[in-house]
Amino acid sequence: MSAVARVNQDGRDHGVQYQTSDMIAVEIDAGVSLAAKDGIDGALAQIVSEFSPIIYKSTGTAGKIFAIVHGHGQTAASMTVRLQNMGTVDGVDLSSQTVVARDLDAFDAT
Repeated sequence: MSAVARVNQDGRDHGVQYQTSDMIAVEIDAGVSLAAKDGIDGALAQIVSEFSPIIYKSTGTAGKIFAIVHGHGQTAASMTVRLQNMGTVDGVDLSSQTVVARDLDAFDAT
C-alpha cells in the first residue's frame, strides 16, 4: 500500500478561533450596568429581543452583553445601527452605543 500525503487540510491550529457556521460572536455595549435593568420589558430583555441571540450572557456592571448570533445577513456594524435606533430603553440611552465582533478570548466584562 502506498502512502499519500495530506495536502487539503486547514491545520486546525491551537489558539485560533474557527468559525464553522454562519454564527458570529459579538459584544453588545449598553454603556451602563444592566444589573438592575432586567425583568420583563427591562433594557436587557429589549436588547436581547432585538438581536435574538443563540446564546448570551450579561455579566458584570459595565453594561456588556456577550452573544453568539446568526451572522447571515447581519454584521456588528449593522447591529450597531439597530442598537442605536432603539434610542432610550428603560432609562438606558443606546443612541451612541456599539456592537463589536469579538474573538471568544476577548470577552471581558470590565
